[in-house]
Amino acid sequence: MDKPSPNRRHLKRIPVWIPRDQTVIYFVTLCCDRRRQVFTIGSRVRILLESLLGMTKSTHWKVPQICIMPDHVHLMMMPMEERKQSLSRVVQRWKSSSQQRFTRAGLTGRVWQREFFDHLLRSDESLTEKWRYIEMNPVRAGLAKTPAEYPYLGSPDEILQRLI
Repeated sequence: MDKPSPNRRHLKRIPVWIPRDQTVIYFVTLCCDRRRQVFTIGSRVRILLESLLGMTKSTHWKVPQICIMPDHVHLMMMPMEERKQSLSRVVQRWKSSSQQRFTRAGLTGRVWQREFFDHLLRSDESLTEKWRYIEMNPVRAGLAKTPAEYPYLGSPDEILQRLI
């Protein structure tokens, strides 16, 4: 069986109509370009999180949980108040902002793959089950024995506090 290309194209997003008063939670995965090991240094994780927090404030989206792996990022995202910007637009802004910050910090080359994966959690799906999958990622990768041992897992604010 052929190995999938790290730069393979994903399907474009199909617009989904969701009632404005319905709580919406997305499970999102962003991969580094060519699965490059970008997030192995605390200073880069800090840049990523500071960029994320800036984006959430300006777009009114919330990120309750995140897992930053060396070559990809898993997170839960939810719009707050009115959904003025689409998930695609918000993620694009975050990727662009973080790329600029990484470049200013001396990291050369492209950080992110062009596309990203998202999954809208439906009413029959459990947020707890999805988060359990995410938090076991560092354990499956051999980066920690338990999720509690992995420093780049939790809320963005909690992770930033550990980096101080």
